[in-house]
Order: sequence, then C-alpha cells, then structure tokens
Amino acid sequence: MRERPRARRRLPAALFARCGCDPGALETLRARRRLPAALFALLLLGAGRASADLTVFTGRTSTPAAPTTRGAAFGVSLQPVGIEFEYAGAPADRAAGSPARRTGLFNLILAAPQRGGFRIYGSVGGGLYREQLDTHARIGLAASAGGGVNVSLAEPLRLRLDYRVLALRGETRHRRPRRVYIGLNVAF
Repeated sequence: MRERPRARRRLPAALFARCGCDPGALETLRARRRLPAALFALLLLGAGRASADLTVFTGRTSTPAAPTTRGAAFGVSLQPVGIEFEYAGAPADRAAGSPARRTGLFNLILAAPQRGGFRIYGSVGGGLYREQLDTHARIGLAASAGGGVNVSLAEPLRLRLDYRVLALRGETRHRRPRRVYIGLNVAF
C-alpha cells in the first residue's frame, strides 16, 4: 500500500474564511504563539551573566493611615532582564479604618547597565492581594509598575530604593496605593 503525501493543513484558514473572519487573523495568532519562544531565545542568546538576589525591605504606603509595609523579594536575572517574586504586608490600622494588606507579585525587571555603583531598573508585574479589616476579607488581582535603584555598598550587599504603583481590582478602599521602600539586597 502506497502512502499518500500529507496535504498542508488549511482547515483553520478555511474556518476563518467560512465564518467571515479575517484570514490574516490566523497569522496573527500564529505569530503570538511564537513570540514567547522567540523572546526566551533572544534572552538566552543576548544574556550577560546570570545572577540571583534576595531583598528584605520596609517602607510606607500612600493610604491615609500610611502603614509600614514590610516584605521580601527573590529575583533571578539574565542581565538586563530579570524576574522577581515579591511578598509584602502591611498591618491594619483600625482607628483609621485602614485594612491589613498582603501582596504577592511576579515582576519583570529591566535594568540599565551599572554605572559608578548605581543600577537603575524598571519593573512591571502582577499577582494577588488580600485585604482584611476585622472579619471582612477580600482577595483580588493586583498589577504593579515602578522602578528604583540599586546602590552597591560592599559586594555582595546593595541598598535598594524602590517606588511602586499598585492597581488593585475588586472592592477595595484604595484602588491605586503607592509604595516607597528601602531594602537591603544580597546578590549570589
């Protein structure tokens, strides 16, 4: 029995044409599927040295009670791009009616080359938040954007200054809290 050559698949394009959709939309979908793989390959090919770091920080949030926020972040970097997981929490202030807030965020970091012991970076990311005041608790999605600077103290220690704007979804008292913090960063 002789095997037939496989015909090129045209079924998805035919379905797009049949439903009156733009056939070019299929190519856009295919390109979007390839984009993450291409970015990852570019990251690996153009990467400088790989490193990891841990930051412990404290700061203030722009809510009316301005509670102290404390947290930690763990990051992995293939210079100039890196990823980071950050966990932060602020206690409730019942007198001011400010809820306790905890955030867990994944951030994409883009850092400039180090100049004179300083490295400037920008970040964008998202994750979850939880607010609780007395017995009322809310969990929702959070997005963040910001930036900062790492200042070399003595290798491997760095001082980290950071500014973040959070966008909280759902029923929350403060939709766009801003956070400023200072932290001690250890690279390894």
